[in-house]
Amino acid sequence: MHREDGLVRQLNLAGTAGSEANFGGEPPWTEDEILRLHGLLLEKSLHDLFDRRVSAATRLDILDWMQAPRTESSAFAYRACCRLFGLDAEEIRDQVLQRYRQRYTH
Repeated sequence: MHREDGLVRQLNLAGTAGSEANFGGEPPWTEDEILRLHGLLLEKSLHDLFDRRVSAATRLDILDWMQAPRTESSAFAYRACCRLFGLDAEEIRDQVLQRYRQRYTH
């Protein structure tokens, strides 16, 4: 079984409707798995932003995620994902937005 399959299964189990989280003291995710999930979110979002098969609505959601105000914070905010990997969120965002404008406004 691939490590990613295990993450997907954990996500599915954690997101089961109507169930309450009860982890019995031990968190269900290791720090490495959480870090990997942040990396996958960042990588997939940037990939999907330039994939013409992805809907315009999804691309707008990604752009909103990347441009959320500094005051808005969550565990999986764009800035949090970048910070975990030592990336400059503003620099990456500016470069991505410039490339995005070139690709979709011409």
